[in-house]
Amino acid sequence: MSPEPAAQEDAPIGEELDKIDLAPGTMITQSKAYKVVGHLGEGGFGKVYKVFDPIMNRYVALKMMKMNVPEEERRRFRQEARLCGTFMHPNLIRTLEVGTTKEQGLFWFAMEYLEGSDLLGYLNRGQTLTFPQLREVFTQTLHALTHVHARRFVHCDIKPANIFVATDLYDPGLRLVKLIDFGVARDLSDDSPPPSRRIMGDPFYMPPEQTYANPTLDARSDLYALGITFYELVTGGHHPFEDLFEEHPREALLAQRERIPQPPSTFMGPDVDPEHKSDVDGFFATATAKDPNERFPSAEIMSRALAHVVDPQPAS
Repeated sequence: MSPEPAAQEDAPIGEELDKIDLAPGTMITQSKAYKVVGHLGEGGFGKVYKVFDPIMNRYVALKMMKMNVPEEERRRFRQEARLCGTFMHPNLIRTLEVGTTKEQGLFWFAMEYLEGSDLLGYLNRGQTLTFPQLREVFTQTLHALTHVHARRFVHCDIKPANIFVATDLYDPGLRLVKLIDFGVARDLSDDSPPPSRRIMGDPFYMPPEQTYANPTLDARSDLYALGITFYELVTGGHHPFEDLFEEHPREALLAQRERIPQPPSTFMGPDVDPEHKSDVDGFFATATAKDPNERFPSAEIMSRALAHVVDPQPAS
């Protein structure tokens, strides 16, 4: 009789798991828990919270869709999450994760949490930046727009509230500008008809072509809005159409189409160098020309022009 084969010992479970290979197409699921720390702000269809991620030991900003949001806005919310999730540029906010709440089924996406302030905060506090600092802030913003426009997107909502100046906790002098809120961004590669004819954006910053339903937009539309933002910051808080703040928004739309603003040098003191005033006025006028063909043709060229605006010096 042949001897029975020797019994083999079971391999350790760890070794068996090491042999498992994930084939292409395998789905990996995970659950993520965040602890809400505080409320950061909200818009018409979403709220933003500061939350703590215990797994990664970090704070993140979590943007959550409100309940009973129309489908068009749900689509925009998802588009923003996907678009920001593909950004690798240092001056653009990036989506880290997406998900839905277990209890309400509300869609959310988590972004990097930033310490600092948006430009609207600077304006509201009466906090001024030196012109070299302003030049750096707007140059970084233009770097971000160069990247966005290269991907054939138009932000469509450039304004002080959407330009965030992030500061480092350990080096207060370090400033990194982040362009945020792509909720109404336009994908120029999408030829499908818009789902609605509503005018999207802020009337006090949009270019003339954006003041109509279903507009034809391109990169120069964002540059116009950035020019309006530049006006506010360089004049210490004056807006070209500030006399219309209490009027119906349609008045601002008409002003964007028809009114030529006073030059920003109107609000600069007599002690400021005339060459600086002239440069600032010319830069603003080109950025906000009513005809897009008369504006800076690209964010890169606008950035070059800004670099040649002379620093203010006391008039001799």
